[in-house]
Amino acid sequence: MRALLVCAAPARGAVALVTTLAQTSDLVIAVDGGGALCRRAHVAPDLLVGDFDSLSASALDALERGGARVVRFPAEKDDSDLALALGVARDRGATEVIVTAAASARLDHTLAALAALAAAADLSPVLIEPDVEVFVLNPAGRQDVAVRGAGSTVSLIPFGGPACASASGVRWPLRRAALDAASTKGLSNLVEDGEAVVTAHEGTLLVVLPHVS
Repeated sequence: MRALLVCAAPARGAVALVTTLAQTSDLVIAVDGGGALCRRAHVAPDLLVGDFDSLSASALDALERGGARVVRFPAEKDDSDLALALGVARDRGATEVIVTAAASARLDHTLAALAALAAAADLSPVLIEPDVEVFVLNPAGRQDVAVRGAGSTVSLIPFGGPACASASGVRWPLRRAALDAASTKGLSNLVEDGEAVVTAHEGTLLVVLPHVS
């Protein structure tokens, strides 16, 4: 089951993106202030998750009256709303998650969002924003991803520790390359053939696909 998690850090084009992503999702979860973005996109979430410090009471009430079930957490907690929402998605039977509006203007929030996705590697998470896509590869979940489009940029970033990765169909191929936590060996590679394939053999790998105009 595919779950869409809508967070509260929208970029230009986020409203249309949420509308599109919701059409191919089995479960839509608004993460706290993401409820406001769902309303702007005319998407009725199935669940609202968070401590609701960034969603107005009136918006929360309107979404609940529209059929959304509220899963409330205390404001004083050790996990982010996104991390908690990923757990809720898992409990509801999700096997794949797409997250959007999580790349914030605040670097600490964006890094925390990526850390939450990496910790939920069993859900094969993908971050999709108007200007970038990030796939989390890990042997516990999605282990490889195909990247299409000759000339497209693809970066391989080890996350949380070393990783072992392969990349074929790119200008600088990798074959079971050891990437330590500070490695930039996988940065800004280019798809040469019609399709490139990236595989994580060990560790957690972020495959970053910027939408370069």
